[in-house]
Amino acid sequence: MVEEILKSEEAVTEEVAAEEVNPEEMVEYDTFTYELGGRVMEWAITEEFKFEGKNYIICQEVLGDTLSDEGLYLFEGVSEGEEITVRNIDSEEEYNRVVDAYCVQCEDNE
Repeated sequence: MVEEILKSEEAVTEEVAAEEVNPEEMVEYDTFTYELGGRVMEWAITEEFKFEGKNYIICQEVLGDTLSDEGLYLFEGVSEGEEITVRNIDSEEEYNRVVDAYCVQCEDNE
């Protein structure tokens, strides 16, 4: 089951209202569709990282031309050109290890 990464100082991305974004400064993300909670949603990959030999992606739901501010989501996956393979992280233990590693990585980049 995919679990939301709770927003914290380490995991919060900069959020800017769509009307404040200069179109020339807009960032493009790789996107994919994935069913979550019985609803097919479009997701933007905002970060990718490796941990314990696996690839993980941090995603946000796409809402029109903006990204949802409802939080970040973590999947195991990799984007290779046009192809994106995504897998839920079913193990709570694995999920917690990956979240901790991601938060440490964010602290190191500050």
